[in-house]
Amino acid sequence: MGFLNERTTIGLSKVIGALFVVLLLAGSLMAQQETGRVTGQVKDQSGAVIPGASITIMNMATNAERKAISGSDGSYVVTSLQPGNYSVTVEMPGFNSAKKQVVVPVGGVANLDFSLTVGAIQTTVVVSEQAVQVDTETQTLANIVTTKQVLDLPTLTRNPYDLVAIAGNASPIDPRDIAAGANRGVGFNINGQRSSSTNVLLDGADNNDTFTASVGQSVPLDSVQEFSVVSSAFTAEYGRASGGVVNVATKSGSNRFHGSAYEFNRVSRLASNSFDNNAQGLPKGVFARNQFGFSASAVRPPCPHWCRRRN
Repeated sequence: MGFLNERTTIGLSKVIGALFVVLLLAGSLMAQQETGRVTGQVKDQSGAVIPGASITIMNMATNAERKAISGSDGSYVVTSLQPGNYSVTVEMPGFNSAKKQVVVPVGGVANLDFSLTVGAIQTTVVVSEQAVQVDTETQTLANIVTTKQVLDLPTLTRNPYDLVAIAGNASPIDPRDIAAGANRGVGFNINGQRSSSTNVLLDGADNNDTFTASVGQSVPLDSVQEFSVVSSAFTAEYGRASGGVVNVATKSGSNRFHGSAYEFNRVSRLASNSFDNNAQGLPKGVFARNQFGFSASAVRPPCPHWCRRRN
């Protein structure tokens, strides 16, 4: 009996260990949904590929660096990049180094090809580029709501998910459903599907209330860096959704202190009457709304040398 108990214990340990590995791998896959990647190819002026070139990608907000080496076909890929501004530098002995600046959107792919020139004196050519709006690397169709849009566009409720309205193939749900307590998803029907068919992600993890099929955890508008609204042809890392995927990335620390303070004021004296009220001869309603708030971001310490070597 003792022998059987020992074997049973060992078997349970193996099962628990296997489940832990599966959960760990699933967590790592989910964590990559919020991140972007940079791909490209390194060639010389004649169009011949350059293998073994050194590629350094630096986050311009935190100075954290990632390094890669071009392969035998001159291609390279750097994954798991937080959304933001990056500088990409390519170096190869006997060639002039080249640098490009690029914006990596949430869950997006930036393709940067380099053409190095031969030169004895090392010079650097700096080119600023934007990530292409049409993703040429995958079949995914998505709209990016940028940091500037999050900050500048008016939102009555200060709810970042209200900005899903500016994405394509998104329409507000029926107000009668809201009144009946059936406000599912983020409050929009995406791609003609029910609002409950929307999958909501927050920093790469599911942010769904599975009981009501609505947003699990609300986030302040000031904490959002940007988000994407994926409306069609989901790639393998996305699941659950049949309508759309709202992928929100929150702000991270930088190498500088920064913050904001605000007041949003809305009063009836500065607003016009509605079309329906004018048509029915009704007076304008009286209202006053004030929203106060602030945000602050701490300094992110620079990545130490051992961290850079490991990355």
